[in-house]
Amino acid sequence: MKNNEKKSERSEPQQMQMHSPEAERLRRLETCANLGMIEWNIENGTFWCSEQICPILDIKDTTPDNFQSFIGFFHPTDQINVQKAFEQITQDRAPFQITSKIITTSGSETPILLKGTHNESLPGIIGYIQDISSDFQERESLLGTLAKYRGVMDSAGDAIILISQKGTILEGNPKACELLEVSETEISNLSVDDIHKAESLEVMMGHYQGMIWGQTERVESTILGQKGKETIVEITGRPVTIASHEMIVVIYHDVTLQYQAQNALKRSEQRYRSLVDEAREGILLLNENGKILAANPKVCESLKIKRRNLLNHNFLEIADFDLDLSPIEILTKSSKRQSIHMEGHLITKHNEMLPTGFNVARYIEQGKVRYSVTAYDLSEVRAGEEDRLQLQKQLFQSQKQELMGQLAGSLAHDFNNLLSPILLVSETLMEDTEEDPFLKKNLGNINQAAQRARRLVARILEYTRPEDSSPKLLNLKSEISETLSLLRASVPQSIQITDSFSHESYRCFADPDQIHQVIMNVGTNAAQAIGEETGHIHFLIEKIDITEKCPLMKIHEIPEGNYAKISIFDDGPGFDEKHLNEIFEPFFTTKTQTDGTGLGLSVVKRIISNHGGCVEAYNQNNGGACLCLYLPLIGELK
Repeated sequence: MKNNEKKSERSEPQQMQMHSPEAERLRRLETCANLGMIEWNIENGTFWCSEQICPILDIKDTTPDNFQSFIGFFHPTDQINVQKAFEQITQDRAPFQITSKIITTSGSETPILLKGTHNESLPGIIGYIQDISSDFQERESLLGTLAKYRGVMDSAGDAIILISQKGTILEGNPKACELLEVSETEISNLSVDDIHKAESLEVMMGHYQGMIWGQTERVESTILGQKGKETIVEITGRPVTIASHEMIVVIYHDVTLQYQAQNALKRSEQRYRSLVDEAREGILLLNENGKILAANPKVCESLKIKRRNLLNHNFLEIADFDLDLSPIEILTKSSKRQSIHMEGHLITKHNEMLPTGFNVARYIEQGKVRYSVTAYDLSEVRAGEEDRLQLQKQLFQSQKQELMGQLAGSLAHDFNNLLSPILLVSETLMEDTEEDPFLKKNLGNINQAAQRARRLVARILEYTRPEDSSPKLLNLKSEISETLSLLRASVPQSIQITDSFSHESYRCFADPDQIHQVIMNVGTNAAQAIGEETGHIHFLIEKIDITEKCPLMKIHEIPEGNYAKISIFDDGPGFDEKHLNEIFEPFFTTKTQTDGTGLGLSVVKRIISNHGGCVEAYNQNNGGACLCLYLPLIGELK
C-alpha cells in the first residue's frame, strides 16, 4: 500500500503537470529522444519514472516505483555497477554515465545509456535512461566498415581515434588504447570529455568543432589516461565520411619527449646565462658583421660602459689588435679554421688601452654565422710573461754564447797556432816554385784549405751571435724582389737570375732582415754550386693550400692553411742523393776545394722554422737542385 500511496501522491501532480505547455514539451522531447526521466529522493526513498520509460522497458501499465525494481531490469552482469554508480553519486556528487543493457519484460536485451546527476533541491538523484538500440546497430554496422581500415590504423606509429560528431569515441588503434590506458573494448565507452583536463576541455571542444568544419589546425594538449597517466600530444584532425556516417579522424602525436627536451634546454640556457653573467672573463656574442648582440657584466665593467650603450656597436670599435687583421677577418678568410687566439687591447669609454687576450670562435646558429668572444685581462700576465721571456732569452743566449764562445775561442787559438805557419810557409814556397807547376798547384791547395779553415772559425763566431728578431707584416714579394737586386750584383755575370711572381702581395708576418738573409744565403749557395760556368737561378713564388692530407703537415708538423711557397731552381750539379737528409745539419757541406763552412742552410732552416714554416730540398729531373721554402701567409691559417 505504501508504494501505491507513494505512486498516487506522485501521479496526481504528475497528471496536473502534464496539462501544462512545459510538461507537453518535455513529453515530446522524451518521445523524440527515446528516453525516460527518473528521480530518486534519497531522504524519503521516493522513486519516480516518467511514462516514456515504459516503451523502453516494454511495460504497459505501470512504471517501476522503487529503486530495486528499477535495478532489476538491468542485465545481471551490470546490476552491481549501476548500484555502485548510484551509491557513489551520493558521496562525491559526481555525475555518472553508464552504457548497459536491460532485459525487457518480453525477455529481449536492449542497449541503453544511463546518466545521472545529484540534485540538491530534490534532494537526490535525477537522470534519464535512453534507448540506444538504433545507435548501437549503426555502430555495429560502422565497426564492420571500419574493420577494412583496421590494418592501416594498427600499423600507424601515432594514436588514431575516430570520433563522432557527438563527441563519442567510435574506434581507436592500439596506440590510442595505450595512450588512453584502456583495452580495445573499453575505448568505445569514452568520449572526448573523458580524455581532457577540465580546465582545457572547453578550448579543446572548440578545436574538435573546427575539425568537423574542416579546419586542419594543429594544437598541443594534455591527454589523460584512464589510470592517471598524462601525455603531451600534438593533435590534428579532419572530417571523414565512412559508410554514410560523418565523423572526424584525429591523430594524437606524442611530443612528451620533445616537450621535456625543450624544458631541459630552457633550464640549460638559464644555467648557461647564469655562468656567463658571473664569469670573470668578458664574454661577447657577435653577428657575422661583428655587431655586438650580447655582452656579460664583466665586459661592461672593463669598458666602463652600460650594456644598453654597448649593444649594436661593432666589435672593432672597442677592440684593437696587434696584427693588421682582426680575428673575425682571419676566420672569415679561412673556410676550415673555426677559432683563433689573438692578443690586443680593449678600448674603454675614456680611450684607455687594456692589454687583453681574445679567444674568438665561429659557429652557426639557425643558419647564420655567429662569433663568441672571450676576453681576459693580460695586464699582469703580459708584464710577468715579458719579464720571464726576456730573462729566459738572455739566460739561454748567455749560456749559448758562453759555450760557443769557449769552443770558438779554443778553436781560434788552436787553429791560429796551426794555420799561421802553414799559411806562411805555403805562400813562401809558392813564390819559390814558379818553375814547377805541379808543386805550385799542390801548395796552392794547401793554402786554400788553410784559408777555408780560418773562415770556418769566423763563421762559427758569427753563428753564436744573439739573433734580434723584429717580425712585422710585410709584402713577401716586394721583400724578395729587393733582395734579388742585391743578389744579382753579388754573383758572377755568367749566372742569370730570374723570377716568376704573380700579382698577389703574399702578406707574411716575418722579420724582413732575416728573410733577406735567407734569400741571399740560398742564392749564394746556388751560385757557388754553378761555379764559374754559365748558369741560371730562378725564383718562383706561389700560394699553396696545405691540408691534413699533405705530407708536409705530418713530416714538418706545421698547421694546415695557405702558405707562400718560394722555390729556388739552379742548373748546377744538384745534391748528392745520399746526403739529402743531412744538408741542413750544422757544419755539413758538399763543397770540396771551395769556400764553404756548412752553416748556411742550417741558418736558413732555423729562420724559416722560427717563422712557422719549413724547408725542403730535392734534385730536378732535368738536372740541377731545387730548394723550397714554405712560409705561412697572414690571415690564411685555418
